[in-house]
Parts: sequence; structure tokens; C-alpha cells
Amino acid sequence: MKLKKNQSLYFKQAVEELVNKKIDLHFSRTKKVDDCGGYFCPVSKSLKVAIWNKEWFSIFIHEYNHFKQWENQTKLWTAVEDLDFFEDFSARYVLDTQLMEQECDRMVCRDIKHHDLEGLENYIKESNAYHISYLNMVEQKKFLVKAPFRFKDILDLCPNDRFFKISELRKPNKKLYNLINKKCF
Repeated sequence: MKLKKNQSLYFKQAVEELVNKKIDLHFSRTKKVDDCGGYFCPVSKSLKVAIWNKEWFSIFIHEYNHFKQWENQTKLWTAVEDLDFFEDFSARYVLDTQLMEQECDRMVCRDIKHHDLEGLENYIKESNAYHISYLNMVEQKKFLVKAPFRFKDILDLCPNDRFFKISELRKPNKKLYNLINKKCF
């Protein structure tokens, strides 16, 4: 995906900051890195993104904001920093993990608005689907095979004007939950 003007400026600024903070950057010419589109790892101080994934820019923004959570040691980041949710998909930490991801996506939304980033009009809706999928991962005991935002019928069940409330994260719409189970694993 070729970046639009504001996306390109944002990307340049973010990469410069990451380099200055000595974060290793890996832009892989693949659709996935380590079975996902990208991630930030505070232990290795690295940020990885699969740039042949058509959603690579939104993945980059998300992972860059995880870096900012880590750098600022936000309360929600530090609550789950020492956990590896993806190791055992523990139900005990699912809400904390969802809230940390939601904080990250709120930060992304601020960046989208502040930098007038094009092409991300459905970011909240797509994020909401991802946040709910953490409950599905607990049940399935594995990571998603396909991202929930790739399915219109899943996105149609997610608001785009607000993030899910805690009560909705704990007990999601049954149809949404079932669709994620059916289509994403």
C-alpha cells in the first residue's frame, strides 16, 4: 500500500522517534511476522511489521502506540506488561489485556485525528472487533487465524463512534462472539 501524504509524514516522524529511542525496526516483506501482522516487544526493544500485509500502516500505528504506552509506562500497560497472554490465553487476564489494547487504540484514534490520517475511517469498529476476539482466544486457546476486521458481518455488529464499555467486553453480543469463533479460527 502506497502511503498518502499525511500517512507518509506520520510514518517518517514515528520512525525517526523509534530510531532515536534505539528501537530496532523490522519491516518484513511478508504478510505475517511470527504469525501476526506485527508487534512491539519491550524486552528486545523491537517493533516488527509485515509490510506485504495490506493493513500494514494501521498495524504500524497500533504497534507504535504500544511503544508509547511502554515508554510512558501507562497504568494499563504496566498492569499486563509482565504477562504473556498469548502463552496460555488465561481468562484471568483477558479484561486487563482488552483494556490495555483499548487504551492503545484510543491513542491511535487521537493520532488519526491530530495528523488527519487518511484511510482509517473504520478504525474504532475494527478495533472493537479485535478487542472482543480476546474472549474467543481464551475459549479457543489459540491466536486468531484471520483478523475479525476482515469480515463485514462482524464489523456491522461493532460501533464506530465509541469503544465497547467494560460490560460489553465482559459479555459481548452473542452473535458477534459466535461469528468471530466461526470465521476467525
